[in-house]
Order: sequence, then structure tokens, then C-alpha cells
Amino acid sequence: MATARDDGACDAVMVHGEEIARMQGRLPGSDALQAAAERFRALGDPTRLKILLALAHAELCVCDLAALAEVTQTSASQHLKVLRAYDLVRFRKQGRMAVYRLSDPGLVRMLAAVALREAGRRERRSG
Repeated sequence: MATARDDGACDAVMVHGEEIARMQGRLPGSDALQAAAERFRALGDPTRLKILLALAHAELCVCDLAALAEVTQTSASQHLKVLRAYDLVRFRKQGRMAVYRLSDPGLVRMLAAVALREAGRRERRSG
């Protein structure tokens, strides 16, 4: 006697060829997916997320970002180097200061949505 599974796996194997063919044309290629996955890895650190969320509100210098993230300026610079490598932030020199900003305004909406959703999830669990 077969039992229903509730682990999210299919009980039957049935590939919908037309649907697969239609979706393959809509999905990015392997190279684009690899590049996106690498950018997401750069977001996998709480300090880097904090820096990005701060930059969603204003351009800030390394000193201010370090203070907001509660890390040393050296540590903030290392985090910013990673974010620059993935083209998530850009900087300009203002005298002797390096002032940072987000490179992609769309990133602001995504980061804010994720942060707000997680904050709401945590409040529901604790309340």
C-alpha cells in the first residue's frame, strides 16, 4: 500500500517536456547563474549586509561605515574590497576620504525587502 509523502518530493515521476522547453528559454545561462551566485555569496556576511543597508540610505566614508558596522577601519576596508570585487559598491575620493555608494539602486529594494521580512519573522517568533 502506497503512502502519501509530505517531505516535498514527488510521488510520481512525470517530466512535462513542453513546460521544460518553455522555461529553459526563460532562464539565464550557466555563466550568468554562476556570476549571480558569486554576488550572492558576497552578501552572505552580516557585516557586509550592514554596510550595504547603510549605503542604501546615504553615501558614507570608510570611517563612518566602520563605526556603523562596529568593526575596525581595516576590517571595513576588507569588506568593501569584497563588495567592490562583485561590483556591489563604488567609491569616489573626496580629498583624503573614500566615499562609498551602492552601484545598483535595485539592490536597495532587494536588501530592504529581505531585511524587513527577516525582522518581521523574528518578531513573530519571539512574540
